[in-house]
Amino acid sequence: MPRKTDRQKRVSTAVLLSRIFNTKSIENYIARNREHMTLPTLAGHLEELCRKKGVKPSEAVKNADIDRFYGSKIFSGKRANPHRDYLIRLAIGLTLDYKECQRLLDVARESRLYPRVPRDAVIISCLRDKLTYMQTEERLYENGMTVLGEEHEKNPS
Repeated sequence: MPRKTDRQKRVSTAVLLSRIFNTKSIENYIARNREHMTLPTLAGHLEELCRKKGVKPSEAVKNADIDRFYGSKIFSGKRANPHRDYLIRLAIGLTLDYKECQRLLDVARESRLYPRVPRDAVIISCLRDKLTYMQTEERLYENGMTVLGEEHEKNPS
């Protein structure tokens, strides 16, 4: 198997940030680091997560209590920008841990879970405890928080 060159190796986000702060020309930075500045598609990332977790997309959608037609649009890439709550529901449906959920949110270009936000803190604790979607809903409700997708349930567009 051919060995990757230094240019082909994955460069950490911290290294990229350091390069930005140490460059005088953002154009040069972009030209030199373009190959490291890509994210997978949401559909591709979800496919990889399913493979890694040994879960079929339809199972993840069912576990997340998402309408199967809407879920299939997310997994096929026809719905490229689902609401953050649907992504969190999919993270729960795939039994992702905190870091995996954060990466899913990054790939979807949604805001990360933030422990200073009370609702996010509850969700983080649910991921830590590997709770199901319904158990997560219960914990959110018990803590006076908006349940996942409540505002978007009638219109998932």
